[in-house]
Amino acid sequence: MATRVDFNFGDDGSQESVVISSDQLARVVRAALQDKVLLPEQAAPHDLWRDIAVVTRLLEGLEDWRERAIVAVDESGTVDRSALGIAASMGAAKLYDLLERHGRPRNQTRLTQVEVLESRVTGEDGEWDSARVVATMNSYGWEIDDKRARALLRALSEQEVLEKIPNRGGRAVYQVVSPRDWLYCLDPERDTIENGPSTPARVARLAREDSGPTEWWLGKPLKRMRDGDRLWIYFGGVEGKIAAMAHVKSSPRPAPIGSQKPYEFDAELDRKATTALSKSPVRLEEMDQRHPQACGEMRAADVKLAEARANL
Repeated sequence: MATRVDFNFGDDGSQESVVISSDQLARVVRAALQDKVLLPEQAAPHDLWRDIAVVTRLLEGLEDWRERAIVAVDESGTVDRSALGIAASMGAAKLYDLLERHGRPRNQTRLTQVEVLESRVTGEDGEWDSARVVATMNSYGWEIDDKRARALLRALSEQEVLEKIPNRGGRAVYQVVSPRDWLYCLDPERDTIENGPSTPARVARLAREDSGPTEWWLGKPLKRMRDGDRLWIYFGGVEGKIAAMAHVKSSPRPAPIGSQKPYEFDAELDRKATTALSKSPVRLEEMDQRHPQACGEMRAADVKLAEARANL
């Protein structure tokens, strides 16, 4: 007996019907769609042989569709290849062979290995060792060994993206460098911010306006500064106090020709912290750093005091 299967498509409301050559085969297809396993019923060998031929053609059609779908997803760049391999139940080697047959590059990115690893390291939690690096690079199409993985970890350590965790029994295990705190000095008599005076009152008002990241000037490139660091703003001159805080949103970069200073970076004022500090600032006489100037890493004692005043 044959079975008629009706399809009602939800996207456009259309309907279609398909006739499957045998009831048993129809039940097998239904079970597969329901993620179930249906054992072959007792049937004549000739009937089973016929159903096998139909299933073979069906599987060939589905496999062709799956390959094209895998290539389409890879071309979109929206899904990591490791996740794509899991969805397709394919190991890395088999997935890359499939993609190469369809003209896709084995390496999914034009970035260098160090750049790719830095992107993953800074975007994920946890510790990093050579095994995790090998797996990460493998997901991008790079087959590297343990030695190369350790070299990549050392490179990111030299760039101060990662720091080695001590006392791991001889194993090289790394973690992302914790955000740094910077003391940024403004002279209300000379410096400007957002085309206006850099007084504590005006900076506090800018923080309340919550206008997003703005450009800040630097006299020299601070290689250790990066997105996620904190900027504690010290107002010099007669003010002599830390009265604002901002979040660094970019690493320093060369400023446009004609700028106030040779380097710039992006930072966004923290409204709550700045409001608290404007009411209860950290004054110079309370600070461990008695001669603040330009921009430099903040001393631990001053960070602790500033955090308390900022209600952090």
